[in-house]
Amino acid sequence: MRLARILFALGTLVAVPTASFAEDADAYYKQGLAYKQQGKSDEAISALEKAVAANPKHGMAWSSLGNLYKAKGDNTKAVDAYEKATAVIKKDKVLWSNLGMAYYRQGEKLDKDAKLRAMDKAIAALEEGKRLAPADAEIRANLGTIKRQKGDLPGAIVELEAATKAKPDNAGYWTNLGVAYSKSKRVDDAIKANEKAAGLSPNDAQVQFNLGVSYRVKDELDKAIAVYEKAVGLQPDFKDAWWDLAQMYKKDRQNDKAINAFQKWLDLNKGVDSADKKDAEDAISSMGGTTKKDPGKKAPPKKTPPKKK
Repeated sequence: MRLARILFALGTLVAVPTASFAEDADAYYKQGLAYKQQGKSDEAISALEKAVAANPKHGMAWSSLGNLYKAKGDNTKAVDAYEKATAVIKKDKVLWSNLGMAYYRQGEKLDKDAKLRAMDKAIAALEEGKRLAPADAEIRANLGTIKRQKGDLPGAIVELEAATKAKPDNAGYWTNLGVAYSKSKRVDDAIKANEKAAGLSPNDAQVQFNLGVSYRVKDELDKAIAVYEKAVGLQPDFKDAWWDLAQMYKKDRQNDKAINAFQKWLDLNKGVDSADKKDAEDAISSMGGTTKKDPGKKAPPKKTPPKKK
């Protein structure tokens, strides 16, 4: 009996109260936040990992870990951290949004089937975020963009229209809505959305190019040419814009400008063999122009055999 009492006493001496684990977790969490504010990401991660080891249900520590993993590009760890955070903190729209986008980014590096599954998870998480905050423009825009990529064009348009309504000064939301309209063959709506985006972001060559595409589809040559010219003015190495601009000039019988635009496209694609290259050369020839020779890869000089004595 005496031995049993001693063992019991020793057991009570080494037992650690549960509260001390929580205190340790909070201390590590605060330390992690301090490191994060100082820009010391690795130290912050180490401290926060100790926090969740001490208290696996420390939702804020998991959330902060997810943000740090995301910043480092470790999407697998970010997904795991956000999943654990949302299991504890169930009504935070930002957490659900972060989890959704972590699923999406993780899927980008997977094969086709796995990518689709990841997108389904992303949509489910973002839907939960939307349920908590129906007017959140970013959540609706991300949800719409992923739905469009999944092929759900009606669903994408609903979300992107809601995003532009909630935040009408965001050019990116209007651009994505324009893409969804275009893919749905709603040409006039696509033009309106892209015009809105171009007005909000007049110095973005890609936004201007998207508007040019809408005008081209509508066969509004003058408007398309003007916008494509602006796009290549903003970004002189914009290959796709030069190609479309050359086609519009040719269609509008502005042959000299078409020849120059096709040649510019060829200059930007030196050393690249493609069917488009031949089409560009043929187009120049058909309009009476001549193409500059693309040196491509130089063949090694032929060795002259030694003369026989």
